[in-house]
Amino acid sequence: MSSYFRALRLVNFRNYESATVFFAPGLNVAVGENAQGKTNLLEGISFAISGSSTRTASDSEVVRWGADFARVEGRIARPESDERRIAVGYAPGQKKRITIDGAPERSLADYAAGGAGVRAITFFPDDIRIVKGAPSDRREFLDALLSSLRPAYANAAAEYTKAVQQRNHLLRRIRDGYSSGKTLDTWDRKVAQLGTEVLEGRERALPHLGEHFASSMRDLYGPEKAAVTYSGTATPESYSERLREAQSADVERGTTSVGPHRDDLKLTLGGVDLTVYGSQGQQRLATLGLKFAAREYVRGTVGEDPILLMDDVMSELDERRREYLTEYFLHSAQAVVSTTNLDYFGAGTLGRAKVIRISGGRIESDTTACGNGRSGAAAEFQRTWSQRPDPE
Repeated sequence: MSSYFRALRLVNFRNYESATVFFAPGLNVAVGENAQGKTNLLEGISFAISGSSTRTASDSEVVRWGADFARVEGRIARPESDERRIAVGYAPGQKKRITIDGAPERSLADYAAGGAGVRAITFFPDDIRIVKGAPSDRREFLDALLSSLRPAYANAAAEYTKAVQQRNHLLRRIRDGYSSGKTLDTWDRKVAQLGTEVLEGRERALPHLGEHFASSMRDLYGPEKAAVTYSGTATPESYSERLREAQSADVERGTTSVGPHRDDLKLTLGGVDLTVYGSQGQQRLATLGLKFAAREYVRGTVGEDPILLMDDVMSELDERRREYLTEYFLHSAQAVVSTTNLDYFGAGTLGRAKVIRISGGRIESDTTACGNGRSGAAAEFQRTWSQRPDPE
């Protein structure tokens, strides 16, 4: 049995002033009208697990309007182990504060790579940009996946980005006559070292990710062969030499033209490039296929099933695919799926799921598969939450 997310407390998070919600293993369905807080609930779980938002690069956006901090707390149920207590607090202008069982976690990279005791795979409607958007969107998806598994990769990718920025700054100074070209070799060695580490990480992952993507697309779409391949400017073995060869052209342009920051993932279905020629429906299914492939890759790497956080995933699918996804979620360690329409799931499915009703940033009801609401155990649970009203 895999770990799962048992409970969440939100304080000043998006449209939640203060809310507590409980989850079960298997399928959890969050239902409510649009703009009531379903998406924010899923984001809150992800924020608690990874320490960052999957929807925005600016942490200040998660802070409730008019509040000066946001805090999320979670409880992770783990097989054959004590429950883990996690908390992430953020106040604009201050360092994010993360604790595990009350002890501070100083490294966000370590925390995001499984420190919470569980990992999550998220799907939000805007994620379709991974397939239809720019190469940077696909690189971001791949780097986030690999960073969630290996802190060393997360650190290498972050340091590589900084090194390329420094090299670009130097290139422009050389071009404009303010620096000597002799200083470029030092930064080339740094960029090459870090870039090679990033390329090696991606190279190891792609065959497995591609295999899982092909399998997921067969289930979601049909027999047409799907593939994901890496389109790179250099291999790990050739990167240092390619960077050196590009020096003159890079100085003229004032930017680094070779490396993992310029690479792309190519997604095809039946040999057709989905980014260029895929329909909206194909691109959406391919996005789901990538997410499910990521789930299988995580499970194969760490031996545990990640939590699935799926926002409005059923609304644009036909009945056959909804039935497939329903079974997929029911047989996952845990899935939290948001919807405006419970009819997408059917009475039989809902009898095996936990239904969470949301309205206006409030948890209106929290019902188990057998129809029982929160009991005295919930009151006891509430008493054990951290009572501190600050992000410490």
